[in-house]
Order: sequence, then C-alpha cells, then structure tokens
Amino acid sequence: MKRVTEFKGRLFEGPIWVKDTLYFVDILNGEIHSLKENEHNVIKFDTYVSSIQPRKKGGLIATAGKGFYIVNEGKVELLYEVKEWDDRNRFNDGKCDALGRYWVGTMNLEEKYPTGGLFVLDLNLKFRKVLDNVTISNGLAWSLDNKKFYYIDSPTKKIFVFDFDLEKGEISNRRTVIDLSSYPGVPDGMTIDSEGMLWVALYGGGRVLRVTEGKILQEIRLPASHVTSVTFGDSDLKTLYITTANEEKDGGYVYSERVDVKGVETYYCEF
Repeated sequence: MKRVTEFKGRLFEGPIWVKDTLYFVDILNGEIHSLKENEHNVIKFDTYVSSIQPRKKGGLIATAGKGFYIVNEGKVELLYEVKEWDDRNRFNDGKCDALGRYWVGTMNLEEKYPTGGLFVLDLNLKFRKVLDNVTISNGLAWSLDNKKFYYIDSPTKKIFVFDFDLEKGEISNRRTVIDLSSYPGVPDGMTIDSEGMLWVALYGGGRVLRVTEGKILQEIRLPASHVTSVTFGDSDLKTLYITTANEEKDGGYVYSERVDVKGVETYYCEF
C-alpha cells in the first residue's frame, strides 16, 4: 500500500484516471485535484464538488452546487443548473454512461432521511429523476456489456443491480448483488474491472472489497478507516487508486495498490 499524496484533504472522493492523469475531488473543500507525475493542480469552487468525468470535447464535467459545470484549461462554465432543487440534499457520486449521459445521485445532508434520488442529465440536456427514496446515493457502475447497472444507497449496506437499457437510458428490475451488513462501515464508491467484478470502498470499514454476486473475492486493508472510492489507473490499468476522508491520522490521503486484474476505461461525457 503506497500513499500517493502528502497533502491531506477533508473528503477526497470520485477518483478517475484519464490518459496519464489522476483526478479526484475534495467534496467539502470544493476542489478538483489533478496529479500527473509530480505535478499537482487544484481548481477551487465556492461550493461542494461531488463528482467529475472526462469530456469528449476536452476537459471535465463536474457536478457542483446545484448544477453541472464544464471545467477546461482552468476555466469553469455552467452547463446546466437544476431549477427544482431540494435544499435538504446535495449532489454525491456520479458517472457518465457509454453514450455520454451523466448519472448522478443526491444525498440527505443529515445522512438520515430518504430525501435523495438518482438522476440523469440526458444528451438533450434534459434532467430527469430515475430513483427516489434514496438516503445517500453513492457508487455506480455498468456491466461490461452495458446490460446491467450497479448502484449503492449506502445506509442499506447493499449493492443493487438493475437491468439497463443503454439506448433509452433506463433502469428496471432492482435486485441485490450482495449484502455487506456483516462488514464494518457502509459501501461507498465503486468501480468495475475487466473481468466484470466490482470493487467497493467501505466507508468506516477500512478496506476495499472485490465482489461478485453473493461472494467476496478479495479484500484490501487500508491504514485509514474512512475509505471513500476507488478507480483503476496507470498505463496498464492495474493500479487501484483509493481515496479516503480525514477522520483520523492516516485519513484524508490518496493511496494506491497494484493488483492482478485490469480495470476498464472511464466513459466520456458527450456534452
């Protein structure tokens, strides 16, 4: 286990690997960080920044405050603002699908009540709700054939799977992949590898689990207990980058671990 960052954040989250650069956010500090070799850059917002994804036209798309923003060459431009916003919530984890739509969840600010949901910003810039009655919308991933959508509402301590219609951008038929209630903490961020297995961070559990339907395949322990998310990076996509929150001495850093399986490329946003 290697510590990638010497600088400490409040709530590092949402790591992505794009070409030769690791990007991640510090949600509570409203920052987007990028690490390329020894070069470290930060873009600062005046509100929460919850997720980032690469953009086909260059730069990133970020979910921040009540909207979606284009971040390119140090400039920040509003792409879409959500008009009907529930002030009990904030944005949380989000990713683009294979056609470039942006899927993003919201979470209850008190982390207690099912006021959140899962939403999609469609290619025509229409924003729609896909799921409601969510407390802390978190990790999401798609199966390698894009026929399944994996999803976490953290307090349930479960990973769910839905049938996924890529052309329509619709999900249906929810069921449980695995119940993680026997482990400490709650499932948080998640990614998928080139063999179709899920890797999930356990917030408060101090570990990352590699899982499939009903089975734990591998466990990686971390020095920090509040593990927030995971992604694969480096030229061979065999380095697991792991973000953590600043809840103890060894929290609030990004860690890395070499693994035996490759990850998959991050999808790009179409906008």
